[in-house]
Amino acid sequence: MAKFLLSNPLRLGFVIIILATMVYLIPEYQTEILFSALTMYTLALLVANYEHPKSTARIYAEDALEIDMPTTGGEGKSVVVVGGGISGLSAAKYLIQAGCDVTLLEQREIVGGNNEPYMENGEHLSTTVIITLPAQQPHYLQLCREYGLEQTPHEFEDQKGSIVFEGRELNTKMGSGVSGFLRFIYREATLKELFDGFIIFWKFYRQFKFRPESNKSVAEVLGKRLVNSTVFTHFYMPWVGINTWCRFEDVERQPAHVFASFIFEYALTVDIRDKTAKYKEDHWCVLDGRLIHAMRDDLLSNERFTQSLSTKVGKISREKNGSLVVTSTSGQDWSCDSVIVATQPTQARPILDEVAPEILIEELEKWKEMDCYVLFHTDFSDIGNRPWLHQTHKNQTTGNYYITNTIKPIMGDLNAKYLITYVYNTENYLDFKANQMDESTIVKLYEPKLPIFNLENSVDRNTVWREIDSQCTDVFWTQACRSGLQYHNNGIVSAKRVVRGVLGHDW
Repeated sequence: MAKFLLSNPLRLGFVIIILATMVYLIPEYQTEILFSALTMYTLALLVANYEHPKSTARIYAEDALEIDMPTTGGEGKSVVVVGGGISGLSAAKYLIQAGCDVTLLEQREIVGGNNEPYMENGEHLSTTVIITLPAQQPHYLQLCREYGLEQTPHEFEDQKGSIVFEGRELNTKMGSGVSGFLRFIYREATLKELFDGFIIFWKFYRQFKFRPESNKSVAEVLGKRLVNSTVFTHFYMPWVGINTWCRFEDVERQPAHVFASFIFEYALTVDIRDKTAKYKEDHWCVLDGRLIHAMRDDLLSNERFTQSLSTKVGKISREKNGSLVVTSTSGQDWSCDSVIVATQPTQARPILDEVAPEILIEELEKWKEMDCYVLFHTDFSDIGNRPWLHQTHKNQTTGNYYITNTIKPIMGDLNAKYLITYVYNTENYLDFKANQMDESTIVKLYEPKLPIFNLENSVDRNTVWREIDSQCTDVFWTQACRSGLQYHNNGIVSAKRVVRGVLGHDW
């Protein structure tokens, strides 16, 4: 539609006349709402027809393209993979596919990483449920299909979730797109919030289009007033911040292009990626921990694979003959030709110090660790029958606001017996347990050690990593956050690229 209007000045002029007529004929209050909604819709159409050349969306597009994985070339080569999350398991899979002998070391008693699954009474359960669009997780879905796991329910997009702030509840649909978003703000937003929301939308769009990856934070793009506005703190922050792995207090310091990318592509489902990289499905998918179990079982059945659980790596060193030695904290050694460290950056940095190229060490030092808690529980008192619930709470001790995200996996063949709630910051976690839920309902707790994204480690990621990987010969690091966002698809993509490097191929 945008191209239709912009291609002909007469058409655009006609639309302007219609809008002017509405301003004259319709009562003032309704006119302001209607005009703002139409303006936002027009902006969204402009975004939909613009392919960003260097933005985070372009990185998404690159990371959605197929990667040719070698099936030979690893014969006689031994590789140690440190870390049994989705990146480490994927790396092991593709190394073995190429003929390598692989040893996987995992410090916990179970593989899975941030998607830490377990079995209960024969059921595959997980402390992470991934709710996504197929175009955003194509490599993850490809693996699901390879193992016969079809997890693509349709009904989720028709269910309303809620954003709750101090008793005020805003209802909207996940993945409702631009039209759904406009219906939402027309029903729920105040006039001031409507105008502030429009200005925020426009500022992000302008930044995203003309300076897609400049070193600007959310606060620098919006300004102090908008960052502190009700619509930003009560709607944008809990909705976007919780899904970009960022604490409430850190959102305004987050890279603006990451925040904006989530608004346009994920929340509003505006398609701005390479159209050839998009899978045919347009509905939302729900992914659970069964893929981890399937990959683990497949690896264990291969004679070229061994794993050692409850094994924490203490250091990696290099022998005089050039071979590598991985040493656990208990003193056990593994000699190998190459090492792939598939842990979070703060975990990888100390064990790579002696052997990794300087450019990799410098990159790892940019990443700081966030204190994040994931609760697996049965307290349904707040969420009710909704599939998801974003809540803003006031810390009873500090007086600061914080957000939680609760997911109820009721879609497809997933069982809604448990809820999953994410809480950031230790003091907020303690407040949440004490004041917001029944502690007796907690089934499982884990701390994923997530990285904090900032301007330094979130700009032009693929260009940066092409340079880093080109200087790595036998020591590599693979993680989802290499791409600037902590998505499982990116973890698999990084594993594929690193495996190609181990086998002597470029990206």
